[in-house]
Amino acid sequence: MVKKFLRGINVSFLLLIIISTFSSCANEMNIFEGNNNRQINFSVSVPEWKNTDSLATTKTSRAMPIGGSSLSTSNTFNLIADQNDGAGNYTTLISSQAVSYTNNIWKTSNDYYWSGITNKTINFYAYYPTSISGNISHTAGSSPTLLYTVPSDVSNQIDIITAINPNVSGSTETSTPLTFNHIFAAVKFAVGTSGLPSGTIKSITINGIKNSGTYTFGSGWTLGSTTSSFTVSPSTTINGTSGENIASDDFTLMMIPQAFNNATVSLVYNNGTTFSTTISGTWNAGGVYTYKLSKTIISNFTYTGASQTFTVQYTGTYRIQCWGAQGRCQGAYTSGNIYLNKGTNLYVYVGSAGVQSSTSLSSPTVFNGGGGYTSGCLDYNNSTGGGATDIRLVNGNWDDFSSLKSRIIVAAGGGGNIGPMTKPGYGGTLTSADADGAYPQSTFPSEYGTVSGVTQTSGYSFGIGQTGNSGTNSSRSGGGGGYYGGYAYHCAASGGSSFISGYPGCNAISASSTSTNIIPTGSPNHYSGYIFINSSMIAGDSSMPSPSGSTEVGHLGAGYARITFISAN
Repeated sequence: MVKKFLRGINVSFLLLIIISTFSSCANEMNIFEGNNNRQINFSVSVPEWKNTDSLATTKTSRAMPIGGSSLSTSNTFNLIADQNDGAGNYTTLISSQAVSYTNNIWKTSNDYYWSGITNKTINFYAYYPTSISGNISHTAGSSPTLLYTVPSDVSNQIDIITAINPNVSGSTETSTPLTFNHIFAAVKFAVGTSGLPSGTIKSITINGIKNSGTYTFGSGWTLGSTTSSFTVSPSTTINGTSGENIASDDFTLMMIPQAFNNATVSLVYNNGTTFSTTISGTWNAGGVYTYKLSKTIISNFTYTGASQTFTVQYTGTYRIQCWGAQGRCQGAYTSGNIYLNKGTNLYVYVGSAGVQSSTSLSSPTVFNGGGGYTSGCLDYNNSTGGGATDIRLVNGNWDDFSSLKSRIIVAAGGGGNIGPMTKPGYGGTLTSADADGAYPQSTFPSEYGTVSGVTQTSGYSFGIGQTGNSGTNSSRSGGGGGYYGGYAYHCAASGGSSFISGYPGCNAISASSTSTNIIPTGSPNHYSGYIFINSSMIAGDSSMPSPSGSTEVGHLGAGYARITFISAN
């Protein structure tokens, strides 16, 4: 009897366990697998910035929260969700609640579930970063709006992304996709094809851009009425070569999309040098706009027969290049970099080319020191020396001693040798070579002439080449102009010497000198304190840069000078 009772209890207990287990499974399915109680969760993607300039490659920008094509699983964004009751009436189901990556899904901090009824649709609105919540307004059934003013300090500008997915069916059983998009345009700056002076960039300012507006989720921006200026201060040093980024991505401007006309962009170097330009265009949300800035300041000087003035516009380093004029032989080349202050005046003297003529020259010299020739042998071989090309600190007649001794760079002119010669009189460097006017054949007498070259301290005259001398076989040539001018005798003439302040081996006349015999001691300097660096001297018989940008072997024709602003440092 007892066994039968116990057997009855065991059967009842087993039945109870079975019923209990069945009930438990049914409840779990009702929560997670039922037709009307699936949990709401999300899949997230974020398109990368769209570069609109050939300089840039697709990359993330400053303040951009995305790694690759999706939000990092460590990020949190906010969500607003409005639910339709099926009859067109909306209530807010989720109000700016945080969404994070939890248990391998994106979900709100509180759990929400689908109704399971198709026409009970939900409109989803998401935004990042969560810090903008206080600027967002929302009414159930309408898209949220963001009232925003772009901070003038670019370091405080943020990258805002938003996503919408409207009218999602209440019977949805999969993760709801949220595709975020950038609501700003990214603006950057780079060096243009014509380059910029090198130097340290203090700031870039863009002025005349709308700075505020209202953003409606899914619709875009309504611009405010005010404009503002925005300044980045990268403190980065550029070489000024084409394509170089002027500032890193940390200084990308996040601007409200808009169309604009004649906005001003100003680039300021640490020394105060400022370049400005205007831009017009249209910025679209999600676009990267890289503006290529160029400023090339080159002043070219050709022969005019008079001094020419160069006034320094911007404080910084300038490259000065000089080409001495050709006599019958080619002129020399000098160049160097020098620091100049805004407002400084330099005086440019470009030498005259040597004159070849069958008539004698009425003047003993040509402009800037080329020696003339005298009458006697009236054939086409008559030739003056070429004038030097130089830069001075004191204006005046080209042969005025006070002006001549203020020269800080000189490219020598070539001698007026007739040809063919055994030793041509090319424009020289620190010194010039001897010249020989005799033909190679031994039948011609030595009277055709041999002359010595010149140096930094000696020559025919300071800045002036010698005029050809009368003689048995007449005079046909003149010495080249230079720091010291070349010698001339009959058919032979040497070129002048060149000079660069600060160049090793150069010697400058002192400030108080009234004579060419006073040479300062010590390191090569100029009394004015103007010193060149990265200097070069090339004689007229060697390959050198040409004014056209190519190369030439010695300079032909009249002299030439070029002053280029290369660095704001």
